[in-house]
Amino acid sequence: MRIDLPFPPSALRPNAASPGSWRRKQLAAKAYKADCLILCRAGLDRASIASAHLTLRFCPPDRRRRDLDNMLASFKQGIDAIAETIGVDDQHFGFTLGRGDPVKGGVVQVTITEGM
Repeated sequence: MRIDLPFPPSALRPNAASPGSWRRKQLAAKAYKADCLILCRAGLDRASIASAHLTLRFCPPDRRRRDLDNMLASFKQGIDAIAETIGVDDQHFGFTLGRGDPVKGGVVQVTITEGM
């Protein structure tokens, strides 16, 4: 299975926190998960598997430098939306991370296969 999800908003970056911004981050997380859920429900089927391997390819909206671990942390709500849609607990996910070329608006290309 393969789906393209939007690039996480900058408010979800782990290093973006500043005093008083927890509410903004919370609202951004809820909105991003809702957007990802809509796309996942439209593009993915419920799986009858016990574990899944996600290959995540981050195609940022610009050429700024980004760490893969921070992009993964920013994508937590996207992972939760995938887990909810396919019916696999995200503790049973394995990951492969990669970078793609910048794309207007940014995108996270997700490929889901069975197994960890």
